[in-house]
Amino acid sequence: MDARLTELADWVEQELASLHTGSDILEHAPKLTVVEAYGVQQALMERCVAAGEHVLGYKAAFTSKGMQAAFGLVEPLIGTLLASRLFGDFTPVPVRGFLKAILEPEVGVLLRTDLSGPVTRLDVLAAIAGYLPCVEVADLRSGDKRFSPQHAAAFNTFNAGNVFGEPLTSSAGIDLRTEGVVLRVNSEVRNSATAVEVLGDPINAVVFLANKAAELGWPLKAGMVLMTGGIVPSVGVGPGDEIQIDFTRLGQVRLRIID
Repeated sequence: MDARLTELADWVEQELASLHTGSDILEHAPKLTVVEAYGVQQALMERCVAAGEHVLGYKAAFTSKGMQAAFGLVEPLIGTLLASRLFGDFTPVPVRGFLKAILEPEVGVLLRTDLSGPVTRLDVLAAIAGYLPCVEVADLRSGDKRFSPQHAAAFNTFNAGNVFGEPLTSSAGIDLRTEGVVLRVNSEVRNSATAVEVLGDPINAVVFLANKAAELGWPLKAGMVLMTGGIVPSVGVGPGDEIQIDFTRLGQVRLRIID
């Protein structure tokens, strides 16, 4: 790997270990492209795997047109899911050391077969074993500061925890565009929407993930889970918060935020 990207991966590791809001990666590497930022993410994930980690799957981020426009993106970003960041339903999720904890309800997809791009929508539908309700807990390492797409890609789109609920629901006969979500924090409804907000259909996010992963040389294997992107705007959370997310047909996810 390019020595410059290795040095940037070292810098990201130092930033992740710190408890302060750091500078954007473009302040250190002004000419860094998004593709190169993915190289930084890959270097970090390879280090995790070498230390005994397991790649659980991948996630799409910035899947709403509004978010893409706000950050100058022409497409979503992709991040890596690590097994150590997987939490069971109603399991306490610790946020000690987070700079800004946020969460987003999403549709999770379990792959029945390998999925290698370039793929079509039909290829994706044939590869899906079923859908899962899920929520991402992210650590927004920029705090309230604006960040570049390169920063988000290098920092693995800020992924820090993932909670999958039950059951695994067959994809047969389900139009995800009409899948509704209600997000409650401490019994108060904070957000609701339908999954049409995710690229018009979460299946489109899976098509994107498969094709982008193929470009990057990242394999999508049978048994992996994919997170398709936030259905409602992210919500800030903190220790003591009790979260409940109800989906129309896919079930429920519950979690408790702790220090």
